[in-house]
Amino acid sequence: MKYNSLRLLFIIVMTALLSCNAKNNEGRYSIAGTIQNSENKKLVLQEVPFDGKEIITLDSVTLKKDGKYNFNFISKTEGLYILAIENDTLHNFSIVFVNDEKNIQINADPGKMETYTIKGSNTSASLLTFLKEYKSKDIGIFETMNKLAELQNSNGAGAAIDTLQKERNNKIADLNTFTQNAINNASNASMIYYLLGLSMRSMETSQVLALAKAAAEKTKSEALVNFATSLGNQIQTNVKPGAIAIGQPAPEIALSDPKGKIITLSSFKGKYVLVDFWASWCGPCRGENPNVVQAYEKFKKKNFTVLGVSLDESKEDWEDAIKADNLNWQHISDLKKWESTVVSTYKIEGIPYNVLVDPNGIVIATELRGPALEETLKKFIKE
Repeated sequence: MKYNSLRLLFIIVMTALLSCNAKNNEGRYSIAGTIQNSENKKLVLQEVPFDGKEIITLDSVTLKKDGKYNFNFISKTEGLYILAIENDTLHNFSIVFVNDEKNIQINADPGKMETYTIKGSNTSASLLTFLKEYKSKDIGIFETMNKLAELQNSNGAGAAIDTLQKERNNKIADLNTFTQNAINNASNASMIYYLLGLSMRSMETSQVLALAKAAAEKTKSEALVNFATSLGNQIQTNVKPGAIAIGQPAPEIALSDPKGKIITLSSFKGKYVLVDFWASWCGPCRGENPNVVQAYEKFKKKNFTVLGVSLDESKEDWEDAIKADNLNWQHISDLKKWESTVVSTYKIEGIPYNVLVDPNGIVIATELRGPALEETLKKFIKE
């Protein structure tokens, strides 16, 4: 499970190939408003390049007592921009916006994020609303992580540590669901790029790729297509030799269900089976579970099922997660976490991870996350 500091936000976004939508004519844009309680501070207007290079400062102004400012700039493209106070170590003030309209008004008090407002650009206003909620959830996660670290460093009670671990994982899963829904509901390509960059902090790369592919198909954005292609190539490059190959027989799995009965993968021959490797402690896994549930409910009467293979250690946590997430299919585990036999057999580098097996026991797809899961099932299973 991965979760990176908010301080890495813009680095991640930049390296995520943030881009823009080309317009036919060169455009002139105006950004104006009031930044309160910032007298004598330097306000800068910055552009996030779509070639992955460093952020460019376009203009700056020293704020007076009234806090009013006005920036005018020219751009041939629609993209992402940042309004920030230079060297603001106290509040780290910055507001991201999209230049999808000619005149945009941004007002704020750096010490109070709830005061930030954007007018004139519906896309930018929507992005700001999202970021306010995202930051609230993000702060909650780090509060829990700090409590957990303190407890672990002081050799706290195991039960208390387990409780905080569950709380952390549930909060990360909630954040991922929130971000995923925002990406799926957004229509502006620039905004989607930004959200994809954020998602890479806490989601598995394969899940981000699935979201990027779906967004590229929806928006028909060439830049999003390039993003998805680049990310897919990165994943392919990182696949180690010997990983499970499409077209090859799926290795046998024989583990116990919660009642102690041995269940084998081969016993499902004759059906399409999604072998889903996950764990109760894995935030991205819990965040992905609703997608698996949706696919299962849609295809379970069409010769399809799911075999959940858990990398848990605690049987109680495992069973609680199955119940909480409504995972109404067969589950097995040897409760050995990363020492499980399936880890080496299936060359598992991280979870969530899954393998789709056809009725003959042949692997026909891997790493199906988000919309990619149902899209792939539709190709093989007639509705």
